[in-house]
Amino acid sequence: MKSAKHAFLLLLALSMILGNSVIQAAAKDTDTFVVAIRAEPSTLDPHNSTALANFAVQRVVYDNLVEQNADGAIQPALAERWEVMDDLTVRFYLRDGVFFTNGEKLTAEDVRYSLERATKQRGSASMFSAFDGEKTAVVDERTIDIKMKYPFAPIYNYLASSRGNIICKKAIEEMGADKYARNPVGTGPFILEKWISGDSLVLKANKSYWGQKPAYETLIYRVITEHANRSIELETGGVQAIFDVSDNDIPRLEKNPKIKVVQGPGYKFSYITMNMSIPPYDNIKVREALTISLNMPAIVKAVYQGGAKLADSLMAPSVFGYSKVGPYAYDPERAKTLLAEAGYENGLKVTIMTNEDRNFINVAEIAQNMWKKIGVETDIQIMEQATLLSMAAEGKVTMSITSSTPTSGDPDHALMPWPSTYKSFLRIDNPKIDEFLTKGKSTYDTSERKKVYAEALAYMWTQFNMIPICFTDVVYATADNVENFECHPGNTPNLAKVTFTQK
Repeated sequence: MKSAKHAFLLLLALSMILGNSVIQAAAKDTDTFVVAIRAEPSTLDPHNSTALANFAVQRVVYDNLVEQNADGAIQPALAERWEVMDDLTVRFYLRDGVFFTNGEKLTAEDVRYSLERATKQRGSASMFSAFDGEKTAVVDERTIDIKMKYPFAPIYNYLASSRGNIICKKAIEEMGADKYARNPVGTGPFILEKWISGDSLVLKANKSYWGQKPAYETLIYRVITEHANRSIELETGGVQAIFDVSDNDIPRLEKNPKIKVVQGPGYKFSYITMNMSIPPYDNIKVREALTISLNMPAIVKAVYQGGAKLADSLMAPSVFGYSKVGPYAYDPERAKTLLAEAGYENGLKVTIMTNEDRNFINVAEIAQNMWKKIGVETDIQIMEQATLLSMAAEGKVTMSITSSTPTSGDPDHALMPWPSTYKSFLRIDNPKIDEFLTKGKSTYDTSERKKVYAEALAYMWTQFNMIPICFTDVVYATADNVENFECHPGNTPNLAKVTFTQK
């Protein structure tokens, strides 16, 4: 039995080695594009998907009713046009002659089914809570009335998001959700052909794609978790592009004439959370003390080394509705006074939990030293992301370091952790914040909506419900012969638009 197990492991290792050599050879093929991503997708079911690695692949497998261009403007996709019927209804008219990759024709019923499912599944229900899935109705085969429960300004941004991907009703009902998650059926420019767990995903161009077809035949996503290894693979020709370039690697790659670094503002916001439902974080004086005792400009400079900007608000400048309201002033002496006023003149012990992200760990370690100077003793606990999220959902995380990337680019999405109904890290219960956020997402006039969020951010900044860290750029790198690589702020570029020439 033992020898059989060893033989199996040897065969598995050999297949991985051979697979990699084939992929490396493919990277030099003019008909194949190989890109390295930092994590393996957990699922390709858009309604149970919350990770950027999932969204990156879904981007080329599925289509949406509408999509955002490089400037964030909404433009037609599966819907060739639409009209507002009333404050709660938008009628969408579908393109004719669009087919799923299993040969089924796209109909309004597929759209209705997709959106109703999005309101019920765990990965999309919170984002699609304003959509009325039960009242959304098919008018005819190519026309659908999408209903909202209340006036909802982000409707188009959310429909353009990864959770708004349109799935094939017949395929998922026949396969079942689990099988569909590994064998997705979309209308997008690529078809998933092979998924090698822990290694790569191989996709082929969709010959029947309704839109502009990809300029190449095969797209391969390689899973390379280490930042340094992704950069090395690009430098040695094992891949033609990489996601999430390390801050440490940027200067070296920029000096390489055979490599292009693609960098721009992102939607990502990193911050330290505090659980408002338990002591001592239910005391605003403690929250303020923990905030102003951190020299955040020094932390961001030391940890991110130019790859991020000090957070001066509660959502990134690239998100609609952003306004500058900070940063907080570093004042450790005032922090000591606040702790004493809160009843902690003899010190305080806190526990901060984070995932295995190296930047987050570095932030935690520097914060630990800074908090020590005001009498705060810090226990740092590092755990897997899935465990951290599970504990947060149960209200068991006291403090944490995390980030959010509102891929829709909408402020309602960016501020999703703030409402009292959102039970995760922050656990805020503040009716005034709820009122601001409800008004913001219900206001269709863009200038008025912007004013609402300016007022909201100014007030929320005074509550010290989280400790802002930074806004992170999106940073990719490609071979010098790669063109049209989109610098997407949500870190989900459309690789179907990429072109490249043979070296």
